[in-house]
Amino acid sequence: MKVKILGIQNVDYVSRKTGNPVVGVTLHTSFSDAQTLGTAVDKIFISDNPHLPCIKDLAIGQTVDIEYNNRGFVCGCEIVGK
Repeated sequence: MKVKILGIQNVDYVSRKTGNPVVGVTLHTSFSDAQTLGTAVDKIFISDNPHLPCIKDLAIGQTVDIEYNNRGFVCGCEIVGK
């Protein structure tokens, strides 16, 4: 899914449910959607892990291709334009 980054929010806290640290970024994005007149917006959480090195290169205004796994978590991202 190709999205345009409108904002980047750093996330760093300890989950009350699991007690594990949650580190990453929440992307505030816009994208085209067939059911939306105009532009749709959404927030996408991307975990900070070594399998997603693109997280350090993200910037406002970039277009990013987001890939999800079968559980709905982000498993890949590629910067495709500015």
